[in-house]
Amino acid sequence: MKSMSLAAIFLCILIPSFETKQFMPNGCYCFCPPYQNLSAMTFWKKEFQDDCNCLYTMEPMPVPRHEAEAYCLLCDCKFVERNNPATKIILIVLLSVFGAVLLLKVFSVVVKYFIHKPDAYTKPLHNEEVSEDPHT
Repeated sequence: MKSMSLAAIFLCILIPSFETKQFMPNGCYCFCPPYQNLSAMTFWKKEFQDDCNCLYTMEPMPVPRHEAEAYCLLCDCKFVERNNPATKIILIVLLSVFGAVLLLKVFSVVVKYFIHKPDAYTKPLHNEEVSEDPHT
């Protein structure tokens, strides 16, 4: 279990060092209320924080181009960044629990084998050639 936990911690420390900004799981989330004959819409696009606005996020634009700016003023756009440390902690805990259960299962199989190990020097109680069925 210790080796599995150490491996999980090592991977969680090593993986973020290889990430670059373009691979971060971030995005722009826009909620637009009803407008004229359109119902409320939600848009999400993988964008950088600087580009998080209605004009970049909504593709295809649900309104004609000349109404796009008026429509975008009604929209609420926010940059969303996922919580990577919390995800890593949850992953470490789950892997540790899984490792502990696996280790316990292996230990119980080994102990059961040594407790119920057949002894080569004892004779079986029943003769296998003689049938116990009285009808035969």
